[in-house]
Amino acid sequence: MPSRFDRAVEVTSESLPLAWVPVAATLLSGSKVARALAADGGGGVTFPFPSGLPTLWTYVSLPNGPGGVGITGFLSVVAFVPLFLAGLVVTSALEAGFLGALDSRIDGGPLAFADGVRRFTVRIVGVNVIRFTVVLAALPFLILPPLAMLVVIVLSYLVYGLPFAVVVGDSDLSTALESTLEHAKAGDRYAAFGLTHLAAGALGSFVLSGAVRNLGGFGILFGTAVVAVPSVVVAAYGLLLFREFDPDSGWSGRAPGDDGPRTLEADDPSTPAFVRRPSDTEPEPRTECATGERGDADD
Repeated sequence: MPSRFDRAVEVTSESLPLAWVPVAATLLSGSKVARALAADGGGGVTFPFPSGLPTLWTYVSLPNGPGGVGITGFLSVVAFVPLFLAGLVVTSALEAGFLGALDSRIDGGPLAFADGVRRFTVRIVGVNVIRFTVVLAALPFLILPPLAMLVVIVLSYLVYGLPFAVVVGDSDLSTALESTLEHAKAGDRYAAFGLTHLAAGALGSFVLSGAVRNLGGFGILFGTAVVAVPSVVVAAYGLLLFREFDPDSGWSGRAPGDDGPRTLEADDPSTPAFVRRPSDTEPEPRTECATGERGDADD
């Protein structure tokens, strides 16, 4: 039986067209592009937990301070708020479509990007607001930067699984948050995924931060290309992990308006190999119904 990572790679190989999404999300982040172009060289490192839509900026440490044309006073607030809200909606829609398309592909369906946008954007906006709140929660600790970093790491660990829980379970935000916190407190596979990604991401960020901050536009394009396909692997792995947490949950394969179970069964031998749960060695026992149709043994 293939490992979870092998199955994530297999899903990615079937979903390569989705690599454009992290590329677009990277280049649409104008403020971060401007900060990278304004950097005076140097390097850095960041400690990223998995994300529903990893981008180059997930793995790059940028210098502090705004990029682009400086605006101060009341005008800065007037300019910032609508730009922030527009960016929040656009990136949330990209993440919703990205995860929705991958989840559909895991079930052997099409890359239903538009359906993912329609179903999940509002809830992913909520996820991103929670992520932003994590950063705000660390502000009082900035007088001791190591403590502020520790606060961000701990809070980020607790909520990194939120987008996966929302999409896999088709859950409302409060249910997904409750589920994610339970998995975070339990540790185990949730902790293993998060901490492995944090360690590998920190190593990668050392190289990517140096390239972006010293090579200007070429460094940004280089880093964007390097991160594109691995971003799909990370997202696919997160979805597969949360399917193991709750194998009967999910929305993929349903007709519009259908709140019933998935149309593809993880134990069906005809289902693609990467859909089946690794813990299952054989399908559930089945019996013949009196009508000649097949049914579950416990019906």
